[in-house]
Amino acid sequence: MTSQPLYNIPKGSILKLDGRELTVSVREESGYAVECKETGECFTLPLERVETAIRHRDCEVIKPADVEKRKALLKHTDGLECVEQLSEKDQRIVQARLALVIAQNELRAEGVKLTQRSMNKDGTHRRLLLTRAEKLAPGHNFLGTRRGGKLASGFDVPQGRTLASYRDVYHRFDQNPIVLADRDRMKGRREPRLCEWQERFIDYVLNRWHDPKQPKLASVYKLATKVFHRSPREMAQVINFPSITTIRTRAKAISGVVTVIGRGGARHGTNTKGAGSTDVRALGFGEKFETDQYLLSIFTSGDGVVRAEVIDPKEAPQELADNEIRRCWLHVILDIATREVLGWVMSETADADHSKALLRMATRDKTKEKVRYGCKQDPVPPVRLGLALADNGTATRNADVYAGQLGMGMTVMTARAHQPMDKQMVERLFGTTQWDVLNFRPGYTGSRPGELTGYEPKPSAEISHDDLYGTLTRYFIDEYPFRPHRGTGMYGATPRQKQEEALKLYGPMEPPSQRDRCLHLGAKVQATTTSEGVRAFNIPFNSTELQRFAAGSPKRVTVHLDPDDLRKVHVTAEGEDAVIEARLSMTVFKDQTLEEAIEIMEAATKSNPSLRELHDRHLGEAMKRRAFESGFFPDSRDPSSYQTLAQLEARASKLLQVEARPAAYVGATAAPGHLMSRGRTSGVVPARPAGAAPFRPPSASTPLRASAPPPQSAGPTDVPPEKGATSAPGPDDIKTMTFLPIKDSKL
Repeated sequence: MTSQPLYNIPKGSILKLDGRELTVSVREESGYAVECKETGECFTLPLERVETAIRHRDCEVIKPADVEKRKALLKHTDGLECVEQLSEKDQRIVQARLALVIAQNELRAEGVKLTQRSMNKDGTHRRLLLTRAEKLAPGHNFLGTRRGGKLASGFDVPQGRTLASYRDVYHRFDQNPIVLADRDRMKGRREPRLCEWQERFIDYVLNRWHDPKQPKLASVYKLATKVFHRSPREMAQVINFPSITTIRTRAKAISGVVTVIGRGGARHGTNTKGAGSTDVRALGFGEKFETDQYLLSIFTSGDGVVRAEVIDPKEAPQELADNEIRRCWLHVILDIATREVLGWVMSETADADHSKALLRMATRDKTKEKVRYGCKQDPVPPVRLGLALADNGTATRNADVYAGQLGMGMTVMTARAHQPMDKQMVERLFGTTQWDVLNFRPGYTGSRPGELTGYEPKPSAEISHDDLYGTLTRYFIDEYPFRPHRGTGMYGATPRQKQEEALKLYGPMEPPSQRDRCLHLGAKVQATTTSEGVRAFNIPFNSTELQRFAAGSPKRVTVHLDPDDLRKVHVTAEGEDAVIEARLSMTVFKDQTLEEAIEIMEAATKSNPSLRELHDRHLGEAMKRRAFESGFFPDSRDPSSYQTLAQLEARASKLLQVEARPAAYVGATAAPGHLMSRGRTSGVVPARPAGAAPFRPPSASTPLRASAPPPQSAGPTDVPPEKGATSAPGPDDIKTMTFLPIKDSKL
């Protein structure tokens, strides 16, 4: 069933929908066939879609008649539609002419027959017309009255023909006052004064001028006149090139955004000319935050004296030295709803470890920084973070930081590369910090290289790294939260005032999870369990649950440690479902951070080299005396001190000897049970090879007899056996032997 349209939208109407102008081509059963002016795309809009957009005030319908009227109006006024587009002087002229037109309408409505002649200076109705106009707009002095003895300046009323033209054009364009304005700007020559090839030359010069190398326009113009190609016909038209003044005028007419992008690059153009945002992006405290890193425009040092030292990169310490001059990175995390600075970390590099330290600082109490650096006000409280917004820098775009944020329940949002307007609020904080804090300290480098032509920042560096961090801490705690903020959605309120308002309107903030903070943002160390628990960074931790898990045997575990809180750690192991909690065993580190604990241990090991050498000598003498007094160590000059080892080696060599295995054939043997037989014959048989039939001993009733050897044929090479010689028994031969009876004992 075809639905009946609710609104009258004829063919040729323009629909302003979703930021596009769509021309209605035809009304179909399912909707409206439209064509987009910008892209030329043709498609069909459903009837419900158009009517719903009109009902919700999302669609503007311009009928064909209105389109033609608007086109005629723009042509008459040279592109102007509203009185507000005029200057104040022109607006006052339009106001006076409008009063004269309205006065004519009122007099005509009253029956007065106004003509061009009657409205002239000597006409019968001119005085009446000016009196009525004076009543409508008394500030224009249509009658030219005297003030203070002289004629006051007033509006110069034209003749009746011009007054009648004002009324006609006013009603012809649907009573739009803009048509009563002067059109002097439309006077003069409208067609271009330059020929085609001259316009092409101007474009050629300006295109070469918009180059990132930023050449001078005069130099480009001079060289372009030498290489620009002109045909003989073009030279016959005009022989001369456009002047440099004409080209400069054209260059000034180009948009400043185009010039910055062309001569400064897309990145510089985005940073300087990018469109800002006026949207309120967060309402609750901790709902959304931005984080970024900034290389501070200041050199820090220990005493300000420039030194040069040859160091070995393999042996050089990673921490900053007291007298080392360098620029440091500042990591900042900013709450969007309140503009409170949740955390700030200063480091020598922008890396993942300091990004995680920044997130930990935002989720912990900062009273220790307040006490250490002498702040007067309370710092911002810790809060559970929601939506994280950062750029594509290496300090935030890595697996460690993303895993820590996701583990803490945050939503990670990555800004576009080289688009500072995506996180403009934290970018603006860096500029405020530079001009309010760094600009007044010694060692300031300026915003760009070479900006400070009469100041040397390196020799002027006097403050240390810790002093600079203390200055920034006092600024972020005592000063910045109490300054009126003019940012979007702040309306001049201070960040601390905005924080109280957010807590009042949108409820209390969510507390951070200390367990998740330790597991996902802390440090991880591989350790082995002992009877004393586990050691992470040489700091002992132990608990009953950990000892039950170890069960008296060493096991490999992973220790999750919060560098800001050493009171407890969490232990995980492969194959173990539960996360084991262990507490600090050495209470001397209870109120220390990991960095402070390591500094304490390093300070205990570092000492005066000469004093340490003396202590080592005393220790060696005491150990030598104890070794001699024990009697365990003989004199090393005695040869007998080395015989024990030689004797042990000789005894060990005997244990390494292996006996040889006997051969397969051995001498004659006795049958089982007849080894000690004293009879006439004994069952002595030769050894049998492996695999032969088992031997069967003869019975006692059948004595063994020697059988005659088989006859052998005497060949030409056969040698008869000698007398008394016996041949070796074969495998099946049995030799009979007789033993004499034993009569006397041989013992």
